[in-house]
Amino acid sequence: MAALCPKAEGAETAREKWTLGGLLRAFAPLLDASLQLGAHQRRVLRQLAACGEGELGENLYECPHCGARHWAPRSCGDRHCPRCQASKSRQWLDQQMRSLLPVTYYHWVFTLPEELNPLLLAHQRQLYPLLFECAAQSLLEFGRHRLKGDIGITAVLHTWGQKLNFHPHVHGIVTGGALSADKKRWRSSRQRKYLFPKNAVAALFRGKFLAGLRELASQGEVELPGAALRNERAREKWFSLLYGKRWNTYAKRPFGGPKQVLSYLANYTHRVALSNRRIVDVDEQRQSVTFTYRDYRDRSKVKQLTLPIPEFIRRFSLHILPPGLVRLRHYGILGNNRRKTDIAAARQILQQRGLDVTIEQDPLRNEPMRCPRCGEAGLRMIGFTDRHGALHVIRRAPAPAVCDSS
Repeated sequence: MAALCPKAEGAETAREKWTLGGLLRAFAPLLDASLQLGAHQRRVLRQLAACGEGELGENLYECPHCGARHWAPRSCGDRHCPRCQASKSRQWLDQQMRSLLPVTYYHWVFTLPEELNPLLLAHQRQLYPLLFECAAQSLLEFGRHRLKGDIGITAVLHTWGQKLNFHPHVHGIVTGGALSADKKRWRSSRQRKYLFPKNAVAALFRGKFLAGLRELASQGEVELPGAALRNERAREKWFSLLYGKRWNTYAKRPFGGPKQVLSYLANYTHRVALSNRRIVDVDEQRQSVTFTYRDYRDRSKVKQLTLPIPEFIRRFSLHILPPGLVRLRHYGILGNNRRKTDIAAARQILQQRGLDVTIEQDPLRNEPMRCPRCGEAGLRMIGFTDRHGALHVIRRAPAPAVCDSS
């Protein structure tokens, strides 16, 4: 029986090792020996190292044309894996096509002051959801006040900077208009450049987040840093310093059109801290890795950074999210409990205005896998083996497998 993705005998090629998974496999002993990582972080890193290597089992495919069967190593499917997220972003993008409106979309970024970074690392389960809610509610309130209705927001959490440093922020893709409460009117924004005033949104976001942080601290769910714990006066001074800062809320110019929004979203929604293509060299003798980054302070030039392997893994581990924490959320008319009815209502209104509400599907986005023997498309998955080698047969009629070029 042929292998769908045959591998040469022996060690990996140099290029195969220049991936996150290959790097983690090569330096696996460092995960326990020199790094103080939590159990969840170590488990995720081991999953990423095993992805596509056969350790997690193999999938069995059958060609409906020539009957040939092929094996392929199973992927880990982890949300931190650059190999797996590339294909998941395409699947997610196809689903979002159904909710796309023929309106202008805007891009907002909400970033917290660096002084709060240690607090976020220590209380991720409490503060990441707070960051999401405060960013989304700030935009929703402006939508209700200025547009007299509900806008739609797709928000995604990123925790990294270009050098893998800890830089938590939320990206928001926002509809340039709002649906009225009775679902009979669509109001577009007169503020064409940024949708809403940036400074006003930033001030509202700051107030909401600090109020939420104060409440979490009073309930004992978040422990404030030592400088704020000495007494009530010190606590108020610590909050006053944060209130006095200008929080970085960034609004970009609107997108060129709805299709451009989706192309942009596909890159952002399932992005991980470091993609495989950014790794340019691994020096096993010196135990270092070199990757590219974009220096936004120097006209966005692409540069290279070399880090010792332990420091590289430590930085990457900062961006492993707690289990169960959702990093992609929808609000307003895009909320999961409203999307079907509200998007249909908005499209009907926009169609009555003469706007084209149809979205062309990308025929190449879900290209079926082809049989290596006969070359025909339509390979179907008929079973798989788990990490223990046990075979599981898929009894339902399987759908054609989709090519994963990640």
